[in-house]
Amino acid sequence: MRPLFLAPGLLAACLLAAACDPQPDATSKEMTGPQGASSATQDVAGTGAQPDAAQPGEAGHDETAEANHPEAGSRLEAHVHGHAELAVAVDGDEVTLTFEAPLMSLVGFEHEAQTDEQDAALQEVKDTFTVPGSMVAFNREAACLPLMTTSGTHMTGDHGGLEVEHVYTCDAPDKIRTIEFLLMDRYPNLQAIGAVYLSETSQVATELSPGNPVLKVR
Repeated sequence: MRPLFLAPGLLAACLLAAACDPQPDATSKEMTGPQGASSATQDVAGTGAQPDAAQPGEAGHDETAEANHPEAGSRLEAHVHGHAELAVAVDGDEVTLTFEAPLMSLVGFEHEAQTDEQDAALQEVKDTFTVPGSMVAFNREAACLPLMTTSGTHMTGDHGGLEVEHVYTCDAPDKIRTIEFLLMDRYPNLQAIGAVYLSETSQVATELSPGNPVLKVR
């Protein structure tokens, strides 16, 4: 089946919805502060467990649980190996970045780890993408600092994916000019990222690649 590509306007609308949806898709997600803060598991399957909000600067380790979830499954059915999605939404002085990618694009398989090597590869991806400042870099004039990170992995049938959300606070969000995705060289199977940027004054939809990893918003 040939992959379906959305027009920039429709892609922007879809990703805006994903970026602004406050509900996590994975049954278990990790919430950390900007220095890999202590995590709390949020149960969205109806058990009643709620996370404790992490405070910036708390030390800890990000251990994200894999989950089987119907909504995650429907989304993963449509994913394209080698591609990922990045949505950036600006609300006041807060900037939320949502990144989603098939695990095949990052670790080369989409099932629960069956060997020590696969387990280490999954853990490396989780650790790398949840460390503040490892995934993206803003231009300095915007003065953006990491505030919170939420991450999760989905395993549904033959598909698996990684979802990461970073929240930044910026002293000068109106001065955001560029957002560079820093990890394409580290994961050569990741060949394209559909990226959108949405603020009160700017809307941009583009595709990032290893040769062009910078989202230019102005």
